[in-house]
Order: sequence, then structure tokens, then C-alpha cells
Amino acid sequence: MRFTKIVCTLGPSTNTKESIRSLVDAGMNVARINLSHGSLEQHLQTIRTVKEINEELKAAARIPTCVGILLDTKGAEIRTGDVTEKIQIKAGQEVLFSSKPLPKEKRTVIMVNHEHFDKDVLEAELILIDNGLLSFDIVSTDRKSGTVTAKALENGSIGSRRHVNLPGANLSMPSITPKDWEDIAFAAKEGVDFLALSFIREAKEVEEVRGFLTGHSARIALISKIETRQAVRNIQEIIEASDGIMVARGDLGVEVPFESVPAIQDDLVLSSRRAGKPVIVATHMLESMIDQPMPTRAEVTDIAHAAMSRTDATMLSGETASGEFPFESVGAMDRVLLATEEHITQNTAMEESPVENERAARAHAAVTLAVTTRADSLFVMTRSGQTARDVAKYRPNVPIIAFTDVVETQRALQLTFGVVPILIPFSSKDPEKTVRDAIAAGKAMDVLHKGDHVVLVSDSKAGDESVNTVQLRRIP
Repeated sequence: MRFTKIVCTLGPSTNTKESIRSLVDAGMNVARINLSHGSLEQHLQTIRTVKEINEELKAAARIPTCVGILLDTKGAEIRTGDVTEKIQIKAGQEVLFSSKPLPKEKRTVIMVNHEHFDKDVLEAELILIDNGLLSFDIVSTDRKSGTVTAKALENGSIGSRRHVNLPGANLSMPSITPKDWEDIAFAAKEGVDFLALSFIREAKEVEEVRGFLTGHSARIALISKIETRQAVRNIQEIIEASDGIMVARGDLGVEVPFESVPAIQDDLVLSSRRAGKPVIVATHMLESMIDQPMPTRAEVTDIAHAAMSRTDATMLSGETASGEFPFESVGAMDRVLLATEEHITQNTAMEESPVENERAARAHAAVTLAVTTRADSLFVMTRSGQTARDVAKYRPNVPIIAFTDVVETQRALQLTFGVVPILIPFSSKDPEKTVRDAIAAGKAMDVLHKGDHVVLVSDSKAGDESVNTVQLRRIP
């Protein structure tokens, strides 16, 4: 059973019900919808399709039990303007960047969609286009005209709406744009499970979105995408404000020196794990499989490295959204994760992580008991999902079978390391009856077996009261 979850981006290559179901069969746990592309009408249809598949999985009572839905906002980003033909650039050429048309200018003009580009560029080290495929030294700025003169460092071309990065600059535009607010309202209305917030720089931005969702009575986990220097500097407060983070290595690898990305990735994964919150490693994991049926050995090693750091999830982007081999990409990631986990779980030592409160102490005790007794699994009863996340924080080497009576919790746990979430009704008066029902459901779904030794984290009756307990049991 795979511990590391897989997030797949849906797109033109996988926008039919049959394709999405094939992704599920190949190993997808969470479906990502990128709001930077397509219309809300298209996204609504995709959401409804995933929900239909969830109903079918529920009716079939099989693993995987459900698929989570993650919407990814566009965020505040600088883009070049629309062009009829690509702009050809030569190394050493001086060009003008401007947010306003310059019809009389004889030099090459690169339009940008940011009104204060000339101001923000003063803090930047370079101007990068297309994730660094083209870079420009900043020569001068003209505050009167709002233009920036820059010198190209490479030959290349610039098409329409290419992404522009200003490494080192703290952009004056808000991280959450008017379009994002429209998309966030859409997410609240449709009841998705996760909302990934792009280009988050400070915790207050996450708190602003949470306040909006609370006002709309929406229960959606907020995943902050870490892709700027400011976010890395503010990571502890961002993690505290968020329900999880995504290591978005595409933009992050442009914002910081590329040689720093592996160390930053490991630090972010460790920080999020210590906080007991899910972390996704994303971008360029199987980039070659967009048009090739086999991964490179470097990509295989990259996925294995993420699994060895015990991240909660790895993510596919263009590989499944627009690639020629979407199902093969998921299958390849699944195989690498399984092989790596088999290697690292030979070490039965328990992961060290801080114990700050009574909940954490109970989870720590449960995992300690599972390790020392070589239990077959941990068995958790949870309504909010927090007990399962508490246990997952200590990264046990056996599955965490999480039973819940809340369907939103079941889907939310699809992003948590090692958790198999199963939906069953709970008895309101008798915790032991709920445990017996859970055992029967687990055996029917082939995740619990007769004779298994399991560590149970649940409530038990003590006279007229219910108490929190950690028990070692044998499945009858």
C-alpha cells in the first residue's frame, strides 16, 4: 500500500470521465484543476465528473475510496502582452519593457501587464521570461514614461502572455487578484476540498481567504504555494496560517538560485511535517513524459528523493493535463514511490517530531506502540480528520486506516501521508459498536484481515463517560 499520495492535474488530455477514472485506477488520490486555464463552466463540469466518480467508488466500496478535488488559483503574476508573431531577441540587444503601448518607439518593446513594473524592477536582480529561458540585465528605468531598458543575455523569442519573474523584488501587486476572489467564491459554492493559493507571500493573505470562506460557510483546506523568496522567509507563519503547503518548484526555482532548490525543498517538507500539516512536492517531476513514454533516471531519482523525505504527496502537472502519456506518468510515479517506500520502511525506527500537547502525546504513544509491537496497521476513528493527521505526523511504517462519518473529512485525508480514509456511520451512543462496524468495513475492503494486530486510537466507555484510548487489538 502506497504511503505517499499522488496529485494529478486534469486538462485536455484527461477531461473525460473515462480518462479521470483511468487516472484513479492508475493511482491518483487528488485531482487538481488549474484555474489559470479554461473557464469556470469547464471547471464546473470537471468537478461534477469527479464527484460522480466518487459516488461510484462509494457504491462499489473499494479502494481508492474517494478522490479529493483541489482548485489552484492563478495568483498575481506578470505576463507579457499578446503578439501576432513571436518577438525575436538577440544576445546583447537592448529592449524596452512597458505597461503602456509605445507606437513611436523604434526599439523592440515588450509589453507587460503590471502598471508598476518600473517601480518593482528596482529591487530585482534580473528580468526573467519563460521560467528563465530568456534573461535580461536591467540597464535603466524611466519613471516618467514608466519604461525599463534591459539588455538580453541570450538569444531567444517571446510569444504571447509569457511569464515574467523579477527575482529579489517584492511585487506591489496583491497576491490575491480580483479573478482569484471570483474563483475562490466559485470554490466555496461548489464545495471542493482544497484550494491552492498561488504566490502567497505572507500569512495575512491566507487569513484573509480563510475569513472569506468562513463567511461563506465553506469548509475548504487552504494550501499555500511556496514559490517566492518572501514566502520562504515567512515560511513558519505561513505554515501556521495554512492547512498545508505546496513546494511549487517551477517559479521557486526561478526566484532563488537553482542550486538552492533541493535544500529549500527539504527544509519546507520538514517544517510542514513538524507542524503536522500536508506538504506537496510539485512541478517538473516527470516533465519528459509529456511526450515520452518512459521517465529519465534523473526524474526517477527526484521522485525517490521526495519519498525519502516523507512528503505527503507528489504532483503531476503537464504530464497528466496535456501530455501524450498521462496514465503512464501516474503509473511510473506510483511504481517509483512504492519501490522507494519499500526500501525506507525496512527501517522500523520511529520518526522524531516534537510533542507539544495532549493530542500529539496520544498520537506519539500510538505510533510508538505500533513500532514496538510490529503492528500491521494503525486504526483511527475521526470526525474532523485531525486524529489521523496527528498520527501521520510521526510517519509510521504501517498504514493508518482512518474511519470517519464525514464525507468531507474522508476526501480531505486523501492528501495525508499513509492514510486510507473510509466512510462509515458512527454510533452516537456506543463507541465499541462503531469500532466493530469499522472492523467489518475494513475487512470487506481488504485493508484489515483476520489475525492482524492493530493499534486503535478511539473513544471508549468508562462508566457513563467516553475517554480517549490507545489500544492494541487483534482483528477477529
